[in-house]
Amino acid sequence: MKLEPNEYSSLETECLYGETVKVIKNEKDWVYCVLLTDNYHGWIKKSNLGHLEEPTHRVINKRSFVYVEQSPKSNCLHYLPLGAKLAVKNLTSIWAEIFLPKSNKFEVGYVPRNHIVKISDKINDWVSIAEQLVGVPYKWGGRDTLGIDCSALLQLSYENSGEIIPRNTADQVKVSKEIIEDINELSRGCVVFWKGHVSIMVDKVNCIHSNAFHMSTIIEPLDVVISRMKGQDILRMLNFNNY
Repeated sequence: MKLEPNEYSSLETECLYGETVKVIKNEKDWVYCVLLTDNYHGWIKKSNLGHLEEPTHRVINKRSFVYVEQSPKSNCLHYLPLGAKLAVKNLTSIWAEIFLPKSNKFEVGYVPRNHIVKISDKINDWVSIAEQLVGVPYKWGGRDTLGIDCSALLQLSYENSGEIIPRNTADQVKVSKEIIEDINELSRGCVVFWKGHVSIMVDKVNCIHSNAFHMSTIIEPLDVVISRMKGQDILRMLNFNNY
């Protein structure tokens, strides 16, 4: 999703496979639309849009693949990142048969069943999802497990608790959660916000975040991050374990 309707425009965010957009206006090869997941607006190339059945499941794995047949040796049509939405037609003990876009050469494809969960499923330890993404490169505007930014890491991970939160840190910091006043009270599942940055606590000492300093998603001590922020104060600390 771009800021302007051209290939060279800056990236606003990324829409994942199976997410729904509402088209507002057209301009040549582009459409200006809103991503219904989080109400984000921007330009998408028309060739990247398609029609899918209503999603029933989402990808819980860091990344998965759509296969032509129910065999890991068959051809792969494309990959699916964490958070991709799928319309499942049939399930076996090993495979999920999914509907593909109507413009696709194949009507259905196959995804490993253990890579997906129902849309309504919740995961108590949502931080474990973020931990899967250690090593994913940092990418401004990235929301895909090929490249991700700090706020998308929080948004995609926390979706697995059963709650969709805003895309950007400026809005995430306003989410109604318990405010932590004492840094010594931080624990796994607490979230620390600065202006334009966010990190997720994996324990009382260490946090996970995607950042431009390392150009990667890493786990490191919170006090190291604080010292590197060059005097920028913490805006807020929230306990995201209170669903």
